[in-house]
Parts: sequence; structure tokens; C-alpha cells
Amino acid sequence: MLDSCPEHACLEWETRGVDLELRPITEDEHSAFDEAVATGFGDAAQMSDAGPMSMGVEQDRTLAVLDNGEIVATAGAFTFAMTVPGGAQVPTAGVTMVTVRPTHRRRGLLTAMMDRQLDDVAGIGEPLAALTASESLIYGRFGYGLATVRTTWELDTDFADFLTPADDDGRLRILGKSAAAAVVGPVYDAVARGRVGEVTRDAGWWLRVYDADRRGEWPSGTPKFFTVVHEDSAKRVDGFARYAIDQASTHGLAASILRVLEVQATDPAVEAVLWRYLFDVDLVQTVAVTDRPLDDPVRWRLVDPRRMRVTSTNDHVWLRIVDVHAAMTARTYGVEDALVIGLHDRFRPANSGSWLVEGARDGAACARTDREPDLVLDASDLGAIYLGGVDVTTLARAGRVEERTLGAVARGDRFFAQRPSPWCTTHF
Repeated sequence: MLDSCPEHACLEWETRGVDLELRPITEDEHSAFDEAVATGFGDAAQMSDAGPMSMGVEQDRTLAVLDNGEIVATAGAFTFAMTVPGGAQVPTAGVTMVTVRPTHRRRGLLTAMMDRQLDDVAGIGEPLAALTASESLIYGRFGYGLATVRTTWELDTDFADFLTPADDDGRLRILGKSAAAAVVGPVYDAVARGRVGEVTRDAGWWLRVYDADRRGEWPSGTPKFFTVVHEDSAKRVDGFARYAIDQASTHGLAASILRVLEVQATDPAVEAVLWRYLFDVDLVQTVAVTDRPLDDPVRWRLVDPRRMRVTSTNDHVWLRIVDVHAAMTARTYGVEDALVIGLHDRFRPANSGSWLVEGARDGAACARTDREPDLVLDASDLGAIYLGGVDVTTLARAGRVEERTLGAVARGDRFFAQRPSPWCTTHF
């Protein structure tokens, strides 16, 4: 029977007379794991050499449920660090590739994997776990909270004039994928260190992004996307944008769509120059943008901001506090205060109880306490407010946070405040 599975899951397997095994995969199971992930997501096209194991999932961080030697459920984790308020980059498990085969649903497999995985995360000392969810209703019961939101918008280039001209003494260059892979990483690293919610990307991540040929999506030798970089007057790269163009025309007139994949810059003025370039590419009628923050400054650069059409607003990163003490002391806080948080953590009951968090702009302390709580909330709601992506007031009005001390909700707003809003540009 399974190691480290929740009692109710194991009991269900026992009553069904099924003997399942939960463990990391072995070296010779990479292909089987990839195929199981593809099956779980219903993506037959993914059954190729470009599966999860070739995309950087670490073997010792995989989990698989095997039924008579066949993989029927999967999970994995990337090892990275997330930037939290105050600028610390906190070790974080990037949970990924979570699937259950349709034939094995409703048997407790997901619960068992989540339990085992969080034990493993705690065991290696990562205070946080994060994921991007294929379905938003799945992970709240495991203590993950909606921590960052992303928007998708479009803008017709005829209406992309800026209030203030975007120019400087630098220059722009389009680079091939080999040259780009070598220079964009350091720019991203510098940006990520100052952006709450962003995660680290190792050298392997960039090599995989620029290895377009292996994906088989474009003819050999053809880049999947373009990379334009900005160089300052000393020829140092301090910004870049990745984009693709869907070529189209209407009645002989150019009507292409430029799809922005990523814009990163170490300075707002450089970012403005990159946006100006993207809006001015010839033969493009519409610029379509995904994965932008709620408080995107681009709108405020426009002469006519109404022309920016937000087409969707969706959850992105879901965050789980694994080690309460380590997580709460890793970040800083908007004002000097001390709040007692009454935490209910049904999936990891050892975290439950009252925690005194004393914080300020220069550091924090956190410890268990016998004091009565000022605020009472669930583990998923602590994950939601941790990066400052939602106000405590909003959650209280939604019935998710209980105020036990008069004024504690307003104090919580100031305490956990974060501007600009947390945002993650990385998919995992």
C-alpha cells in the first residue's frame, strides 16, 4: 500500500481492493511519465520528445501513482525562488504536471500526491509552493490561494499614440535565437529580483525557450518568435521583447496581428521604447498581449486609453504557505504593526493555530502565540494575501476572513500592502 498517503485516500483504495504505488519515477520511466501527463491533459500531440521530462522537470521531484506498474497519475516540481515583498527571493516549489488518468478519477490519487508532495517540499526546506492551475476550483482545498492575476488585452496600432514620446540614446537590435539566449537571461534576472511574484529562471529554462526546432512547430531553422533587445549607450542590453506575428490581410491591406510574448526592461523608459517598437512594426494592424498585470502602466502611456481592450482577466499563480514561520519572516510589511493570525489549515493541521506576525518595512518576526487572534482565515486565504495581490478587506467582505479585533481588517490592508501588484510572467 502507498507510502505517506492520507488515511481517507488509502482506505478508499483498500475498499476497492486496489494496490497502488506512489513514488518518484525511475530513469527508465521518463517516456511513460511524459505519456501519462499527455493523457491526463488530453493532449495526444504532447506525446513526443518535447514532453515534461525534456522540459526540465527534475526526476527526483516527480511523483507517479502506478497501478500494476502503469503510471495513472503524475505530479512534479521545479526548483526555483520567488520574489516576495521586500525583495527576498524565497525557495519555492513550482508544482507542475499534476494529472490523474480519466479511468482513475475520484479515488483519492490527487489528494495522496498533494500530501506526499507537500511533505517533500517541507522536508527540503522550501517555505512556499506555487502552481498555475488548469482548473481554478481544484487547489484551494489543498491550501493554495489565488495570489496573482493576469490580463489579456488588444490595441489597434492606429490608436497606439503615446502622451510622451518614447526615445533615448540607446538602440534596438533583433537577435537570432542563439545570440538572444545568451543575453536576455541576465536582464530577466535583474527585473525578477525587483518584481514581487516573479520566479527565477535557470540557464536551462532559456535554452528550452529558444530551442524552437525541437518542438517541431515550425520548419527547421525558422524561429518560433522574434527577440528584439535594447542596448544602452554603452551597448549593454537592458531590455528585450519576444513576439510573433500572425500574417494576415484584408482586401489587399495588411492586417497582421503581433502577439507579444514578453516585455522585460530594467527601467520604465526602456520598457516604453520597447512598446513603441512593438506598436510601430510594419504591416501590423493589432497588437495582442497576454500575461500583463492588473495595473499595467501601458494604458497610462496612451493618448486614448479606452482603445486598449481587455479581453480577459484570469488567475495565474496559486500560492501555498508550507512553513508559516519561514514564509512570514521572509517578507517585509507595509507598516510597522503586530497582528495575530488565527490560521485554519485543514490539509496540514500542524500549521493551524495562532501566529503573531510582527513586521515593518525593514524585517519581520513570526512565532506561535497564546494570544487571541485579530484575524481568522484559512490557509488558502493566507496564500492569497501573502504577496499583497488582494486586500484583506476584499476577502473579509467575501466572508473569507473573520475580524476578531475591531479595526484589524484595515490594519491588515496596510500591513500586507504591495504596490505595484504582484505579477508573474513565467509559466510552469
